Order: sequence, then C-alpha cells, then structure tokens
Amino acid sequence: MDEPELRDAGRDDAAMIAAWLNRPEINRYLSQNLRHGGMTALLVGVGLGRPDQHWMLFGPPSGPPCGLIALDSIEREDGHANVWFVLGDPGLAGRGLTSRALLRFCRENPAGLHVLTAWAVDANRASLRCMAKAGFETVGRVPGAASIGGARHDRVILARTLETACRP
Repeated sequence: MDEPELRDAGRDDAAMIAAWLNRPEINRYLSQNLRHGGMTALLVGVGLGRPDQHWMLFGPPSGPPCGLIALDSIEREDGHANVWFVLGDPGLAGRGLTSRALLRFCRENPAGLHVLTAWAVDANRASLRCMAKAGFETVGRVPGAASIGGARHDRVILARTLETACRP
C-alpha cells in the first residue's frame, strides 16, 4: 500500500482543521478543550503559530489532506512531546491510512524528538489500534480520567521512542 503524504499545516489550512475538530464524531474522544466544538480558524491559527506545537496534515498519495497529526507540549531540551491525531474524512476510516501516516511521522521525526507520549480513551479502540500499529506501547492507565457522554472512561497512556526505526 502506498505511503501517505505528510506536510506541515499552515494558516491556509486552519478553516479545514477547525471544521474537522468541530465534528462530534471526531472530537468526542479529544481533550476537554477540543471536545465540545467551538473551534475557529483563528484559534487553530494560534495553535499553528505556537513554538511548543507542530501540526502536520496527512492524506493519500496525490490526494487532498484528510487528517491531522499534532504535537503539543514540545519539550525540545528533553526531546519529548505529546501527540494526537484526527482523521477528518470518516469515509477513509478502517483502511490503515492514519496508522501509516503516524508511522511515517515517527520515522521522519520532523521535530527531532526522542519520545512521544499520547493518551486515548479506553473506548476509542480505533485510536488504540492505530497507535499500536505505529509502534506505541501502553505504559499506564488512569482510571476514570475522562468523562464522555456522562460516563467515566479510563485514559490509556502510550509512549513510543523515536530512536529506533519504526516497525510496521
């Protein structure tokens, strides 16, 4: 299968990213500040300009962008960041595109980091599978640390060292 394309997100992409982040089927498992909609192109633009963030779009080869991989809380001295991602086109779900994009992102390591961490709500099985395919390992669990639709869910904590080659 062809490798997804990756490119830095820019201010011209902010409205598209905001639209993705405002869709309940996408944002329901994101952090509380993104979970309830209300994202604007202006707010995305602020995120894109922050030195502790790095946002990249991915998509099929020769196709339009369909998803986002974002680093936040980048700690350059320690070589660490938190990673999160969304697939903006649900019609492409289940094809492995996001996990392949995340693998490529890890292999290319555009921010020159040593380790990435992430969390996923335990009910978000698609994201947990995606991260496992991209070489992330579960390193912990925080019981009841997310409230989705009024129900308590665990946050699964994952990590991936970037010094080693990505394993498909």
